[in-house]
Amino acid sequence: MHKYTPPERTPIAVVYKKKSGSKYWLKVFTDLRCPDPLITNKSKKLPEGAEIIEIGVGSGFIELYKKKHKIK
Repeated sequence: MHKYTPPERTPIAVVYKKKSGSKYWLKVFTDLRCPDPLITNKSKKLPEGAEIIEIGVGSGFIELYKKKHKIK
C-alpha cells in the first residue's frame, strides 16, 4: 500500500508573535488551500495565543518576510 501524500499547494507564509516575547516567527504552510483556517480563534496550526502579524499567499512572501522582520 502507498501512503497518501496530499498535493503541494501554493505556500502560505505567516509571521506571528508568541503570547510572551517580542520575537517574530515565520511558518510556511503548503497543505492549505486558503489562509482561512489559520485566522480562526480555534486554530491549532499556530501556538496558542499567537498574534498574527502578516499573512501572504505565494512563495515570494517567504523571503520578503524574512528580510522585513529579520527572521533567520
